[in-house]
Amino acid sequence: MFIRETPTVNKKTGVSYSKYQLVESYRCEKGPRQRIVMTLTELDLDKSLWPALANAIAQRLSGVTSLFESDPIIARYADLAITKYAIRSEVAAAKETRATEADLEMVDLSSAKTINSRSIGPELIGNSFYEALSFDKILESAGLSGESLGIAKATIIARLIHPGSDRKTYSYINSNSSLPEICGIDLSKFHKDKVYAIADKLYDAKAVIEPALYKASSDLFRTNTRLFLFDLTNTYFEGSTKGNSLAKHGHSKEKRFDCTLVSLALLVDHRGLPIYSEIHEGNTSEPRTLISVLDALESLSDGSLFGDVVPTIVMDRGIATKANLELLIKRNLNYVVIERANKKSLYRSHFMEMEGFTEIYDAQGSPVLVKKLQVEPQKPQGQVKTQVQGQVQTLEEDTGTDDNNSYTTSGNTSNSIIKSDSSTGTDDYIRNGVTGKNTGTDDTKITNSNTTDTDTNATSISSSISSSISSSISISSSSSNNNTTTVVLCRSLGRSKKESAISSQANERFLVDITSLNTSITKGSISKTTVVSERIGRIKAKYPSIASKYEISLEYHQDHGKIIKKRRFDKVINLTITEKPTKAKDDNLQGAYVIDTSHSELDAGEIWNIYTTLTKVEDAFRSLKSDLGLRPVYHQLASRTAAHLFISVLAYHLLSAIELTLRQNNDKRRWSTIKEQLNSHRRATIVLTSDKGVVYHIRTSGVSEPVHKEIYRLLGVSDPLKRIKTIATHL
Repeated sequence: MFIRETPTVNKKTGVSYSKYQLVESYRCEKGPRQRIVMTLTELDLDKSLWPALANAIAQRLSGVTSLFESDPIIARYADLAITKYAIRSEVAAAKETRATEADLEMVDLSSAKTINSRSIGPELIGNSFYEALSFDKILESAGLSGESLGIAKATIIARLIHPGSDRKTYSYINSNSSLPEICGIDLSKFHKDKVYAIADKLYDAKAVIEPALYKASSDLFRTNTRLFLFDLTNTYFEGSTKGNSLAKHGHSKEKRFDCTLVSLALLVDHRGLPIYSEIHEGNTSEPRTLISVLDALESLSDGSLFGDVVPTIVMDRGIATKANLELLIKRNLNYVVIERANKKSLYRSHFMEMEGFTEIYDAQGSPVLVKKLQVEPQKPQGQVKTQVQGQVQTLEEDTGTDDNNSYTTSGNTSNSIIKSDSSTGTDDYIRNGVTGKNTGTDDTKITNSNTTDTDTNATSISSSISSSISSSISISSSSSNNNTTTVVLCRSLGRSKKESAISSQANERFLVDITSLNTSITKGSISKTTVVSERIGRIKAKYPSIASKYEISLEYHQDHGKIIKKRRFDKVINLTITEKPTKAKDDNLQGAYVIDTSHSELDAGEIWNIYTTLTKVEDAFRSLKSDLGLRPVYHQLASRTAAHLFISVLAYHLLSAIELTLRQNNDKRRWSTIKEQLNSHRRATIVLTSDKGVVYHIRTSGVSEPVHKEIYRLLGVSDPLKRIKTIATHL
């Protein structure tokens, strides 16, 4: 296609002007021919850009995005041309329709007005995916029927579109949305108590609904990967919660320590599709939530949902305690985790030497260094043995680990032996070819074992596994029966900078608080030893990791301790802070972490990539809190609180399916963006009065704008609502 300029003269006015036409060349029986595709408006564009514009328009007409659309000028002209072309096409179609299906009536144009304008765009998306996930069929199997099905549908979709309290959900359905028409709700019989009642019914049927929904999602979005991500979050209550057994004070993820909390455990797959949820008291310990989630996962496995594939559980350090890791192994589940105990100090020598690491890059393009090791499972007494491509590796212990054991090491052997002496309370063992003794004291003595250069030169990570992560996980089985497990040592530049920045900020704030305290002391505002000590204690408790780096001493008045007027004189006049000598080797552990996994068949980069999928469950929590009204909670009853949270989880089933469909179409927009762009698509009633005094009400959806049509095309959505004409009255 090309753009052709044709000089033209207006026959009435005699004014000369140029007409621009998009022309297509084609060949027929009579030879090459040309046809006009569309006429363009005045084209104030450099002629050298005409071929690019022609190509952009041609690509859009064929439904393919042109590379030239990255130029904003080309994109703007292409948008204008396509919009006007669409309008002309609709006008032509309307003429043809009018000729065959015309419903002609003489009306008073001055009487035209619209009433009952309601949102229709986001509702169409929600309804389409509600049907795609077979919600109605699932809810029927859970015992809902008749009016309850319609109200349940409206409530879940309304939470997706207009998140908030159940009262706000009722208000939105009743006054702002087309959901009553889509769901068949009689508004004259609809009141807010029905929203509360349906939420209770849905939560009561949770055990039936959740597995059925995940099966529907799996059928809609098929995959062979069985990678499951588990985490726990909490949200806060507003108002008094004295009668709510779920409301407890705990560590608020949102820093709302003034409020009581309720916790939500969520299991999602690697694409972010929800599998299972649980609601807990606000002070529930994260590690304690895993058992019930694994029980639910086993019930899904018993239903042959996963076939012969062994699922892989991915967890962060908040849940991945040693006991939970042993639980995963006992249940023959694969895992990729960072243990709650900080294990990086065990591998200090590797992080200091940094030999044998492979460089990969995270989503932000920041380098991450990874190294895979085979590790003998730790015994309760602390036995550890590592190998890299058959080479015995020696690990260091220090007091940075949780099991503050004392080790004296010497020698070099490849055997691993452990002996417990119950009479002395000490353990003699050989670890990584190093003889040691566990005395149970806090002091640590380390003597480096003899090592060779080949130990570290043989640490390059194999890249022989060419299959994708998905196929690797699909065919793998749990390695819990093996004598070794796999760890991946990771050091992230981005994480190192973040940790350094956090440490520097905390250090600065610690010094500011100490300086402020000293100012109060020197002014005499604070002088009592007990008061000063309490203030110092509070500051140390506020910055525990920083306080250990400084020595704080007090300077007293010369008469301090003397008996004056029958009272012991007590006055602090100054505070001195001195930085303690630090271990330079600690800098080598900044940005470092250790991933434990049962997937010995994968290389270091693949294991690291699996672990980073935890961002999917973090995205889920962000969507639940920001997009689906999970916070705050206003309910005063535990049952209503759980029902409110479960409605948000059901809405997240829709949201995750919508966003996954967009990603499959190479569209990275979030639901919040899509919803905002569709807000201008409305459904309204047009009121017209005929010349005979008949008042017509025509209920119809607005014509979709180009941005609406593009979204509907990507998501495969259509409007099921028909135009409805009624006679309101006769004047």
